[in-house]
Amino acid sequence: MFINHLLKNNPYLISNKPFMYSQCLKTSSRTVLKNGFVKLIDCMPKQIPFESKVMGCDYAIVQAARVSYAQGTKDIETDSKLIKYLYKNKHTSPFEMVKFKFHVKAPIFVARQWFRHRMGNYNEISGRYTILPNEIYIPSKVSSQSKENKQLSSNDDLLKDENINEHMDDYIKGANNQFNQYKKLLKIGVSRETARIALPLNMFTEFYFCIDLHNLLNFIKLRNSWNAQYEIKEYACAIEDIISPLCPITMEAYKEYKTVTLTNAEYQKLMKIDKK
Repeated sequence: MFINHLLKNNPYLISNKPFMYSQCLKTSSRTVLKNGFVKLIDCMPKQIPFESKVMGCDYAIVQAARVSYAQGTKDIETDSKLIKYLYKNKHTSPFEMVKFKFHVKAPIFVARQWFRHRMGNYNEISGRYTILPNEIYIPSKVSSQSKENKQLSSNDDLLKDENINEHMDDYIKGANNQFNQYKKLLKIGVSRETARIALPLNMFTEFYFCIDLHNLLNFIKLRNSWNAQYEIKEYACAIEDIISPLCPITMEAYKEYKTVTLTNAEYQKLMKIDKK
C-alpha cells in the first residue's frame, strides 16, 4: 500500500526505466512574487537504481547510513523506518548526501536574508560585469510594525490608508528614479561598478544556490514559518514544494517530527502536568 501511495502521488517517478533526474527538471520550476522564480537546476544523486526508484533521493540517505555495515537499501518499509529514525534522533550526516542546486530570481533584500544561511554555496549576478535590468518589486500589501516582536510586521494592510498609499507610491517612484539615474550614468560613461552603488534593494537579482538536504531543511524550517518575512517565505514554500516529491520519506519525517524550544521553567511546568 505504501509503495502504491508513493508511485501514485509522485510525478517524478518513472515506472519502466531507471530514475533519471534530468527527466523531471521541466516540472521543477515555480514562479514567485510575479517576476521572480525558483528553478531546480541539478541534484545528487542523479541516478537511482531501478529497484530503489520509489525512494527518489531518499535512496542516498539509506545507502550512506548503512555504509558502516557494508549494506545498502532493503525494502521500502524498512528503509522508511530507518530514515524516520535518523531524522527523529538528529543523525544528520546521511541527509547531507543529497544535494540540490537552484537558480533563483528574487528581490535584493530577500537575497541578503537568504545569504545569511552560510552552509549554502552562492554565485550571484554581478553589476560589475553586466548592465542590470529594470525589474522592481512592488509589495501588494504593506503592514505596520508588530507590537509583540521587534522584527515582524503586523497582520494588517496600511495601503487602505490614502496617505500611506500615496507615500508608498512616492517611495516606489524613488526606486524607479534611482534606476533611471543608473542608466544615465552608464550612458555618459560612468563605470558599471560605480553606477550601481545606489540602486534600490527592491530590484530583482539572480543567483545560484547549492546546498545539501540537511541544511536545506533548516532553511525551510526557518524561512517557511509564521515569523518569517512574507517575501522570503514565498520562496521557501516554493522550494519545499519542489523537493517534496524527490524526497518523499524525508519530507514526511520533516512534517511529523517537530522540535519545540522550552525554558527550564516551561519544562518543569509540563513535567508537573504530566505527573498529574
